[in-house]
Amino acid sequence: MFKNRPLMMVVTGLVLAFILWALVLITQSNSPQEPRITPQKPLETNKEEYRITPATIASVSQTGIRYSLTGHGVAGSGLIVFQGGETLGTTKINADGEWTLEFALATPFSAIEIHMRMATPDGNRVQSDQSLLVISAPFVPVARKTIAFDDIEVPQTSVLKTLILLSAPGANSRVLQTPFHHLPQENGFVIEAIDYDNSGGVIFSGQSSRQGQVRIYANSAPIGVSRVDKTGRWSLIFGSILPLGKYKISIELVSNNDQETIRLELPFERQAPILEADNIRNMRVEYFDDHIQIVRKLYGGGYQFTVIYAPLALDD
Repeated sequence: MFKNRPLMMVVTGLVLAFILWALVLITQSNSPQEPRITPQKPLETNKEEYRITPATIASVSQTGIRYSLTGHGVAGSGLIVFQGGETLGTTKINADGEWTLEFALATPFSAIEIHMRMATPDGNRVQSDQSLLVISAPFVPVARKTIAFDDIEVPQTSVLKTLILLSAPGANSRVLQTPFHHLPQENGFVIEAIDYDNSGGVIFSGQSSRQGQVRIYANSAPIGVSRVDKTGRWSLIFGSILPLGKYKISIELVSNNDQETIRLELPFERQAPILEADNIRNMRVEYFDDHIQIVRKLYGGGYQFTVIYAPLALDD
């Protein structure tokens, strides 16, 4: 009997091991199963601040006291055009991001600055950087005539047509309509405006039907070079490069296709800075024989001068 004892011990051990294994399986089958988690790709988020492009003006036309504007903006947005506290008109930007608007000014004989504000479909209100300057006043070829448009009445018979400028902070003024027959030009090369401010910054700008390099000289000294861009526009922005005083400005177009160089020459005077003590409330317009100069107060302080030339300003 004892001879088979080792064998019995082995068998007993195997049986106990089998029972223990079976108990473990039963316990695992009855315990709650942890859900299998499939790794997910993290969502991509744009951490940069969302910025809405403000509405812009593309064109302006005038018929009497009525003005028609076209432009671009965020599709589906509402647009309000206003001057001071007065709403001039409202419209909706279509699905292509384009808008049109017409309004009439109470009198065509004023100098006003028109602004735009857009209300997007998601509730954002976006003020446009651009503003529209509409200057309607008598132009009489006298040596100098200064008009401040805070409280003025002008006979209708004296008016030719309004001067319309498109302006934006830090950018050149664009002449959308001139009261003269046309801007100074030769063979499609045009000088539109010269802008300058109290700090001495100066911007020359214009258009060209030809591509090429634009060179600018002051009293025959070269001061800068630029190029006509793909849209046919050119501009040069300078810091304090021209001290106070009078200059003979020469602007050359050197064409890409070796055509004859075009040269425009006209007078320019950088006047003394305007100070707050001078008490210019909004805008001052000065008429000369060969140009109009607008002085206006800038948002945030300071003043900007804009000079628009008549064709007779060109030196032959």
